[in-house]
Amino acid sequence: MEELLKKVEKLELLCYHIKNSNLNEKIFLKDCPKPWKIEKPNGLNIFENAITKNKRDQLWNFFHPKDGNTESDVPLENEFPWIQRFKRFPSAHYNGWHSGKFRGLEEMKLFETTYPIFYETVIEAYEFIKTQNITNIPNLENFIPESVSVMRHKPNWGLGRHYDNSQDENSGIVMLITLSNDDKVPRTFNFVDAPNGKQFPVKTFDSQVIIFGGECYDLWQHESIRNPKQTGEAISLTVRLADVCGNNVKLNKDNKYKPGAPAAMKIAHKRLLKKMLI
Repeated sequence: MEELLKKVEKLELLCYHIKNSNLNEKIFLKDCPKPWKIEKPNGLNIFENAITKNKRDQLWNFFHPKDGNTESDVPLENEFPWIQRFKRFPSAHYNGWHSGKFRGLEEMKLFETTYPIFYETVIEAYEFIKTQNITNIPNLENFIPESVSVMRHKPNWGLGRHYDNSQDENSGIVMLITLSNDDKVPRTFNFVDAPNGKQFPVKTFDSQVIIFGGECYDLWQHESIRNPKQTGEAISLTVRLADVCGNNVKLNKDNKYKPGAPAAMKIAHKRLLKKMLI
């Protein structure tokens, strides 16, 4: 009976998209009506207290060099040089920073010497992940922390829903590290599969490490929820292979996927439709 109900649900979903979505050459799948089901995506792994307090404290101070406290919305002298990641929006927050990309052993040594505590904390999280016997992320053995994008999330700041840049299926992997000075009401990071009517909100506590790949990377979007009741500042480190990182990516002969969230949506929707038809 349970299997039959799943088949009926799948058929109803397909009928919804036949009626409401564009299934021609330019595939676009509409969001399912809310409320959405809460369902954990395949390929998502969450670990609490995964970095040591010493490393956590030193890295927090790296991002708060003035006095270790939460800094100004617009960086002042002697504060961390956050940039406006989305300058096309006039009210964009100063919330972004990028480490640069460090490919191969020689460049990883440069990463270590340029940003010692930053490098050490990322490697500590990476080594922790390797001990966790994760079986739901294909090609995890190929993951190396070669690039780190950092965002700060103050109360009521957020990040819109998006797919990460398209990769060959089962090759995109992301590790997230969270620091927070007060997580009584933590920032919420939400994974969304809107065409299937699913979401999975994750409260991002201090010293938490998340790693995701497989379907969670290829078929799910993610967003940082704006919440005025969030009690502290969250610093989020997004760790990737250099070739998976979307920072300053341009289409070239070695990259068959057009960069950017709109292009990634087209690829994801094609893959989602293919799964719906199986």
